[in-house]
Amino acid sequence: MTKPRRRRWPRHACPLCAEPRFNHGLPPTIPLAIPTYWSAETALAVFELVDEIRDIVLAVYRPDIQEAARQQCQPSHTEKPVIPDDELPF
Repeated sequence: MTKPRRRRWPRHACPLCAEPRFNHGLPPTIPLAIPTYWSAETALAVFELVDEIRDIVLAVYRPDIQEAARQQCQPSHTEKPVIPDDELPF
C-alpha cells in the first residue's frame, strides 16, 4: 500500500507575508495613472479599496510607520554656527 501524498501548501499562505518574487519581464513597480473619466461609482469603489489597503498596511506596519513619522518630525542635529562676540552685528 502506498502512502497518501500530503498536500503541499505554499511557503507563505498569506500574500502579506510572501517574499517579493520579481517577474523579470515586468518593472518592479507599475506607474499609476488615474483616469479622469471614472463614474462616481467607480471612483467610490477605488477609494474604498485604497482605504482597505491603508488599513491593512497600517495593521502590519504600524510601529514602523510611527517610528518613521517620529524621525521625520525630529529636528536635525546640525550644529549651530558659532559667531565670536567681536563679530556680532550689534
